[in-house]
Amino acid sequence: TEIYTLSLHDALPISGISSSPSSSAPTSATASAPFLGQWHVHDGSLDITPTTATINSSPGAGPCMQNPQIACSEADTLAVDSGTDTELTLTVTAVSYKLSNGQTTSVSGNPGPSTAVGDSVQLVWQRQGLLKQTVLKGFPGWQGGNPYWCGAGISPSDQQLCGDRKSTRLNS
Repeated sequence: TEIYTLSLHDALPISGISSSPSSSAPTSATASAPFLGQWHVHDGSLDITPTTATINSSPGAGPCMQNPQIACSEADTLAVDSGTDTELTLTVTAVSYKLSNGQTTSVSGNPGPSTAVGDSVQLVWQRQGLLKQTVLKGFPGWQGGNPYWCGAGISPSDQQLCGDRKSTRLNS
């Protein structure tokens, strides 16, 4: 009788299947069709593609025109972390600000906390043209604000939830 000593390494893989984790590409989450497109609330817009989103906001020209070091607008790039037909989770991957002179910077120049990489939000489909957001982490400027985003096909009765003039133009 012969005795063989085998290590776990010797035993795997049996059928030529690689056990290396680098051999398979990571799967990425995607946004489902009801979330895709452009959404608005107050002075902000949210553009959602299958794998990314961009939030553009403008706090108003007044403060930035008086002080060229204060941002006139903010652009947040987000990745789709998870999604179903009714929920979508997004995480900030980049933040940039535009100054009154048109320059882009990574520093807001505004006092107080600001959006940061790693901040996350969940969007929940309410009905045609209406999403409700819940901040999961960060987004200090959003605390206590309007949680609704309005999009194409929003009903006239829901337009008021977004509190802006832009949402009324989506149906015209």
